[in-house]
Amino acid sequence: MNIDYVVVFFMIVADLVLVLEILYFIIRRNVSNKLIRAAFERNEAKFEAISKTFAAKTLSRFDMELIRFNVAELQRDDALIEKQIGKFEEMELKDSQKKKVYPQIFYYYIDRHRKEDATRYYNKLSEFDVYRNKRDIEMTYDAYVRGSHMYLEEALKDLKKCTKIELPAKERLVAKMYANKGINAEAKKYNSLADKHEAQLKGNDKA
Repeated sequence: MNIDYVVVFFMIVADLVLVLEILYFIIRRNVSNKLIRAAFERNEAKFEAISKTFAAKTLSRFDMELIRFNVAELQRDDALIEKQIGKFEEMELKDSQKKKVYPQIFYYYIDRHRKEDATRYYNKLSEFDVYRNKRDIEMTYDAYVRGSHMYLEEALKDLKKCTKIELPAKERLVAKMYANKGINAEAKKYNSLADKHEAQLKGNDKA
């Protein structure tokens, strides 16, 4: 076979693979959006119907349950969140999936002041050398569960470089560390800043 034809053939194959990857991404995104809408509507029959379509085969069962979990968190539906956590605990998750969902579950328990459950997921995450937000989780666990202020200086530096979305949570973490240190005036100051910035974010969402 002429070398030019070989080059052209492989170029065509490469282009076809790229097109298929783009198509796969579009189908996956579209079906994900449909599932998210069904979850927000709390329409379980619609969610199940979509999950059985051919397009939904681009998603794993974990992906679908994670959509339910994320929507439940946004709606602050504790009963549904607990149900989803139970499902994750029953599933045989891959390490990559554990690293994705365990930090979210950890923060959920921290937010609900459930130290024993937060510790359980902190310990699960400790099995991995690297995972998403490892440093932030260590700082959060240290402040909210251990009652320490060891990372206060680091947390103050983080305030100068975090995004507007991250800022309220970072300020509450600093406030907790100051409270742990017994400096209540600073704790009150940073809690007030967190309240202010949370209100600004909510105002932008409504705009």
